Amino acid sequence: MNMLEVKDLRKRFGDNEVLKGINLTLKKGEVLAIIGSSGGGKTTLLRCLNFLEKANSGEILVGGRSVYRATEGEKPEVTPEAQLSFGLVFQQFNLFPQYSVIENLMLAPKLRAKRKTTQGERETPEAIRERAEKLLATVGLSEKANAYPCQLSGGQQQRVAIARALMLSPDILCFDEPTSSLDPELTGEVLRVIRSLKSSDRTMIIVTHEMEFARHVADKVIFISDGIIEEQGTPEEVFGNPQSEKTKAFLSAGQKV
Repeated sequence: MNMLEVKDLRKRFGDNEVLKGINLTLKKGEVLAIIGSSGGGKTTLLRCLNFLEKANSGEILVGGRSVYRATEGEKPEVTPEAQLSFGLVFQQFNLFPQYSVIENLMLAPKLRAKRKTTQGERETPEAIRERAEKLLATVGLSEKANAYPCQLSGGQQQRVAIARALMLSPDILCFDEPTSSLDPELTGEVLRVIRSLKSSDRTMIIVTHEMEFARHVADKVIFISDGIIEEQGTPEEVFGNPQSEKTKAFLSAGQKV
């Protein structure tokens, strides 16, 4: 079964159609890299998948279950359960400056714990803190639990943002150019953490301009241009033997692969 299916997803801002019918599938445990020039629709696609924008039409299925379906003229609602299917790591970290690192991780799970889970049980604050501490260890920041975002480097802030996204155990973890705000040295530390998260149980979508990273970490690559998927395949197919002239031009325009 596919973990993710996207069917004919379209998004328009006024008269500007940014996504022109996106179709893709992703199996559980696969890593998808989305590449393309600025303005092509990469971030808009990611925002529609995370319901920060609502697609004008199309359908999104997670684990075979429809979590979003819209037709032109409708205003579909997004349920909290649908939103929890995806986790997003932003370009600019978006940590809450007034909270410590551990508090940033615990905030959303505490809010969710105020509602009963489907099993009728609430997660205790102690259990939430224990999970937060384990995730901080996973991203190598146990010693920064009580620090505040302003006391961290950009790379450390982004690693905290990754741990925070994982706290809600999303089915699909998404990254929107997670290294675009970092210098080369800090970029490496964040990419190493993302690489370490790859497993048979964790499905990830990464919008990235790091071609070398996409080539070696992704299971599938799609190249988006002008709101459509111009090319898709394995890294070997897309980077090693691109078929589209647009893909060839993009990869040859100073892109290191």
